[in-house]
Amino acid sequence: MQLQQILTDYQIKKDFKLNNRLVLAPLNIQSSLFDGSVSLNDIVFHQQHAQKVGMDVVGSAYVSPAGNTDYGSISAADDKRVPGLAQLANVIHQSGSKAILQLVHAGRMTNRHITQGHRVVAPSAIKATHGHVDQPNELTEAEISEIIDEFAAATRRAIAAGFDGIELHGANTFLIQQFMSPLSNQREDAFGGSLTKRMKFPIFLVNQVKAVVKQLATKPFIVGYRLSPEEVEAGGLKIKDNLMLAIVLKEIGIDYLSLSLHQYNQLPLTSDKLQGFSIPDIFRQAVGNQLPIMVAGAINSKASLEDAHADLIAVGSKLFVDPYWPDELATGNPHQGAPITGGVPYSNIWPK
Repeated sequence: MQLQQILTDYQIKKDFKLNNRLVLAPLNIQSSLFDGSVSLNDIVFHQQHAQKVGMDVVGSAYVSPAGNTDYGSISAADDKRVPGLAQLANVIHQSGSKAILQLVHAGRMTNRHITQGHRVVAPSAIKATHGHVDQPNELTEAEISEIIDEFAAATRRAIAAGFDGIELHGANTFLIQQFMSPLSNQREDAFGGSLTKRMKFPIFLVNQVKAVVKQLATKPFIVGYRLSPEEVEAGGLKIKDNLMLAIVLKEIGIDYLSLSLHQYNQLPLTSDKLQGFSIPDIFRQAVGNQLPIMVAGAINSKASLEDAHADLIAVGSKLFVDPYWPDELATGNPHQGAPITGGVPYSNIWPK
């Protein structure tokens, strides 16, 4: 896609138009208050970094204390957080961007210090092999329903706060992906075993969230879904399983599919038959041209922007360092404005 097309407006769906196709990738800058409330650092960061993108995805807002992924993450877990979230959505809008709240549950990828004493839970009682994590407790079916309700309640809060949409975080080995993965989901009930059963949690989740949007949203409000295409560990989630999930998600009505990648044009590792094709191209063939696809991963130059095969292009590190980079792309001249300040702990930034 040519740069001019990337930097002009783009319509995701009816009555939902972006100023351009650039997206501030979901980042957990770990600058919220201890209880997950939006901080001044959060406000300043997004005011500065939303100015030149079409959409700002606010990263890793946890839907319950047990689902917190890390210290300093934003909370969407109770109604007391709505005023702060509203301030955040408002400052993003004032900067000229659409505001999307990414909703997450850590599942087994957390510990009792981060969850402030709440039980660590997962599809199965299998401890993750990486990270500072605790042994999880296997979720009961009643608890699974409660978590789906927590995502629905967080969506209601996002609507009340004035956001333009939510993104379900089904990537980076967090809970939604844990239900999809044979490594972390070894249940023998309706939510585990076959691919059809492993897909139940994300499908039920999307349907419940969409029902909340249909009932409560008074303006166009989108639902995106972020996924990691595959797991490279032996016995892990294969790309063919996620391709089937993507097809189903398209049919039940997500508004965009976001691919969490290390490299925007990387090749698959879990399918010999698809080795000659990039992952974004594979997903495009699976879902067709009607579902917008977002890609991220090492996009830091005009060449990589134009080479990315996607409708929306999420940029993290490059925009974090220079939120005015789109102006430089458009004019060919480096930005000469005031330096970015605001007290955000930049050393703690990491993509989510």
